[in-house]
Amino acid sequence: MFERVVVIGAGAAGLAATWAAAQRGAEIRLYDPSIGASCLTGGAVDDRPWEQVARAIEVLQLVPEAGPLPESVRSFAQELGLWRLPSQGECLCRLATESGRMRLARGHDTSLLDVARLPAGARVVLPRLVRPEWDADSLAASLSADAYAQSRRIVFEAVNAKVLKHVGEDRIASAELASRHDDPVRRQWLADRLAEALVGAGGVGGRPSGSQRPVDAVLIGPWLGADKPIAPWLAERLGVPVGEVLSGVGCAAGMRFESARLALLSNLGVELVPRSVSAIAAVQGELRVTVDEDEHRLTDAVVLAIGGLAAGGVVYDPPEQSAGQDLPLAGRAPFRLSVDAPVRLQAQRQPIDVVGSIHGPALDEVA
Repeated sequence: MFERVVVIGAGAAGLAATWAAAQRGAEIRLYDPSIGASCLTGGAVDDRPWEQVARAIEVLQLVPEAGPLPESVRSFAQELGLWRLPSQGECLCRLATESGRMRLARGHDTSLLDVARLPAGARVVLPRLVRPEWDADSLAASLSADAYAQSRRIVFEAVNAKVLKHVGEDRIASAELASRHDDPVRRQWLADRLAEALVGAGGVGGRPSGSQRPVDAVLIGPWLGADKPIAPWLAERLGVPVGEVLSGVGCAAGMRFESARLALLSNLGVELVPRSVSAIAAVQGELRVTVDEDEHRLTDAVVLAIGGLAAGGVVYDPPEQSAGQDLPLAGRAPFRLSVDAPVRLQAQRQPIDVVGSIHGPALDEVA
């Protein structure tokens, strides 16, 4: 067992590695100088590329059921307290995206709406409001036309609702609007306004109103809390599932991950050090970690959880990039780690080697 562990990167993978090392009683140093992909997430949780899963289900005509997960994964997710991961045999999650399509996922931030859990023929309402990222009528029409929604006769419908309270909230960032709902008073105000909208839209299953069909769920923008997910709280008070759409980078889901991460690290007694690791070297049976070029630390094991191209953990560095006006003297792998370490880079279980094409790798496929 390793007694000293250095973890580089504090995204989902690095946090999981930190948690696992803490369960074994290791002395842990966690380094991460910047915001990575996990802090910019829209709220979906995947264990493999979701497009590949969707394609396999379509081609092989499989039932989209969740497979087994290691007990350690479930324990970690439970302590993080942010994600819902369907158990083995349950339906995979179906998340409504801000582009108007349904997307498969292995799990999700609990503030997102899982359409797969709704009954067939469900009626989902979206509140109308003026926001640059939100067009309830167009989004409802697009989601209703999605093949998955049509296969289960799920209907999305825009309804009048008051979600914005103060002047200027139609222009502030979505994450700022989400953070305002962390306030208990504002949260209760939102619940009251949504309850009024539900009454006007036909009520909910046990409390119908008017001649319209009862509402089965509420789909809303990425505004349901920046500190903790408030969708479960709203659902309990309104009597129907409430959740966000799956949005792009930089929205509230990433902020909720950061908040949950800090809480978990506090429980583990681990400090997140905002410094960069520049090099790792093997020295007499130990590993020497160089931090910010001036600090050296000996450790028994290092976990590289530094992300890919988007997060900066992998650098695109083809030989012609440094050749100037001349041809490169020799070929080399076009990718390297941002940390100088005695490891070999692999992708899809295959070593990354010299590219055979003079045009380099297909970045639109590997990025």
